[in-house]
Amino acid sequence: MLGIGVFDGDASAFAALQGEGAAAFEEQLSGLLAQGLARPEWWFVAEQAGTPVGRVAFMTDSPTPDAGSATDPLMEAFLIGLWLRWGTDDLEVGPRLLSAALPSVAALGPPIDARVNAESQSHPDRRRAVLEAAGFGLFQEKLGFVWQDEGSPVPLGDRLIFRSLPEVGESAFAAALSAGCAETLDRNDRYFYDLTGAQRWGEVMMGFLGPDDAPTWRLAYDADGRLVGYVMLSAFDDDVATITHIGVLPEHRGQGYIVDLLARATADALTRGFSSILSDVDTENLPMRAAMERAGHLPGVRPWHVWHYRFPPPD
Repeated sequence: MLGIGVFDGDASAFAALQGEGAAAFEEQLSGLLAQGLARPEWWFVAEQAGTPVGRVAFMTDSPTPDAGSATDPLMEAFLIGLWLRWGTDDLEVGPRLLSAALPSVAALGPPIDARVNAESQSHPDRRRAVLEAAGFGLFQEKLGFVWQDEGSPVPLGDRLIFRSLPEVGESAFAAALSAGCAETLDRNDRYFYDLTGAQRWGEVMMGFLGPDDAPTWRLAYDADGRLVGYVMLSAFDDDVATITHIGVLPEHRGQGYIVDLLARATADALTRGFSSILSDVDTENLPMRAAMERAGHLPGVRPWHVWHYRFPPPD
């Protein structure tokens, strides 16, 4: 008989249920506890005859200074740490575990988000099947694109004039972000843009600025001094960068400026000593996917592929 309940133990014991990878998950849990973004009462375990056969946890987070606060309108609730006996009884235990746990954490949402990444998580197809059987619906799918340094200089056009964040200031940069995200084809961006409102969107995005990224967060202007768009290159891993966000203002779209922005970011990556750039793009954003490939950022280089699920499922 399957028993499901709140886990009785500390972060170390809860993480250890999965065996391999437990140390990294324990470190994540400990950090979340210290920040107030997770609580032991949000940790659930499934047992059969006293033997753990499944585990899941939940956390909250937000890009604002009020992260985790119930008063923060941007607070997100996430499913994390899903462990099952993959390939054994996962499709039986998993949906029952999630269905039992979700009512206890419903107040954290809605929605409750869950992401599956083919690069960083095992058994992505089975994870997706468990989520769908528990009532989660696919909200967004993103495909990874990679540029790799092959020793050649990056050709830069002369249509645009670039100014970095320190040159223009945070207020001007935030305003540009708000303008550039209008009518976006990215589903998650569109959701938060509508939730925050245009002005607040840019302010929230400034919170993703890393300690050494300001010189490679750039606004782009045409020869007449009109703002065309922006591109934000950030550190991602040891020698890997990422494009945190990129956008062309609606009135300048359709003129190929996005490739100029990508070229600028790629050149900046070389200057900063990165050997590659990993970015992901909404699979429904066909113009951005095409621009990535034209700029030498290619799909399929790494197995990075993210499925973003939500409960209750999106309309």
